[in-house]
Amino acid sequence: MKKLIVALLVTIGIISMIGCSATPKTADKMYIEPAQLTKEEEKIAALLGLDTQQKIYDFVLDETVQSIQVNTYRLMDGEWKLEAGGGGQAFSDVEGRIALSFERLDKGLRIAIQSEHTDGSTEFKNESNGDLNEIGSFATSVLSEKTEFVYEEEIPLAVQIITSKNEVVSYQVDYFNSPEEYEKFGYEGVFAITIRFSQKTVAELDEQ
Repeated sequence: MKKLIVALLVTIGIISMIGCSATPKTADKMYIEPAQLTKEEEKIAALLGLDTQQKIYDFVLDETVQSIQVNTYRLMDGEWKLEAGGGGQAFSDVEGRIALSFERLDKGLRIAIQSEHTDGSTEFKNESNGDLNEIGSFATSVLSEKTEFVYEEEIPLAVQIITSKNEVVSYQVDYFNSPEEYEKFGYEGVFAITIRFSQKTVAELDEQ
């Protein structure tokens, strides 16, 4: 049985020191993109050892947003199986920032979200992937460009391959929607992080 330890960290977080714009804005289209940090933010991120080019994202929504859901999956038998997430977090701001902190997704990750009214982080630690402990090689693809979306759409932010094979074919993250492309290579472990913005409340998501 999977053992998932979930710790909610409220005020201390990587992006709690990396601020969002104080003035909300509304875009014609909703999007998420790699964050463009100021010089001061880059200094703070460097001090914390954060990979600022790949794992911090800004997003713009509209006033109808109700919740955010971040999921972690492992590819099993050609299908994505939920590792962590599945619930949601209430969210009502029209813009925000998310930071993903991880090395190997088979061990877990830390998610921090910041906006005008939200400032907190959640850490997931997974003890169920012991079959990968002896494998030291991994390759990670991340969302690297501005991506527009609609509500309820699952947006892949990162895909990580963990394998003992000498060669790795690494795709862009939108290949999350084609899991068979990863399955055909027989990698020992393939993991993904996705985010979904919803017009449903957390209670409504829990009912699904």
